[in-house]
Amino acid sequence: MGEGRFERYDRYERALVDVLNLLNLAAPPAPSGDERKDPRARRHWQCSVALMIMREAVPPQPEEMFEPLMLAAVYEPDPSHTQRHIRPALAAFGRRRVQTRLLKYLRTGTNYEIIGAADAWYCTYLRVTGSDTGDDPCTDLRHAFQETGLRICLANDHPGVRSRIITLLNLRLEDNPPELRPLVSEVLRIVRAHPDNAIVDRHRGAG
Repeated sequence: MGEGRFERYDRYERALVDVLNLLNLAAPPAPSGDERKDPRARRHWQCSVALMIMREAVPPQPEEMFEPLMLAAVYEPDPSHTQRHIRPALAAFGRRRVQTRLLKYLRTGTNYEIIGAADAWYCTYLRVTGSDTGDDPCTDLRHAFQETGLRICLANDHPGVRSRIITLLNLRLEDNPPELRPLVSEVLRIVRAHPDNAIVDRHRGAG
C-alpha cells in the first residue's frame, strides 16, 4: 500500500523546511498536536510557506536547493500551486535541468510522484524573468517526455496516472516520429475507451 495523505504531507513539509533553511527564512508556526490531523490546517501552512519560497527564492541559489525544491514541486498537493516551486527552480537552475529531473520521477517514481511530476512538467514551459539560465527549448526532452508518457500509459493502468499523462501527450500520428507511432496507436485505443468524456473529446480526431 502506498503512502497516505499525512505521510505525503510530512515529506512535502520536510522539503519546504529544507528550502526555507537554505533561504535563511523562518517558517511560520506549524500545526502541532491535534492540528497535525487537520488537512485544512496543514494545507494553510503549506500554502503560506510555498508563497514565501516563490517570492524569496530568486537566483542565484545554492546547488543544495535543487533537490528539495524539485521534491516540493512533485509533492505539492494542488496542481494549481505547483508553479510556486517550478518558477524558482526554472529561474535558478534552468528548464533543461528541471525537466531532466522530472523525467527521472516519471520513470522511477511512485504513482503519486508520477502524477506530481506530470503536473510539474506542464509548468516547465512558463516563461521566467530574471533568470540567467536562458530559455532552452529542450526539444530533445520534449521528445523524451512524449515517449516516456506513452510507455507509462501502456504499462501503468492507475486511473489517475493515465488521466494526467494522457492530457499532456500529442496523439496525432503525423506529429510523432515513426518509431513512436505504434505506441500512439495503442494509447489511442485506451483513450477511446476512457470513461472521462473530456479526455476522449480532447483527442477526438487524433490518429
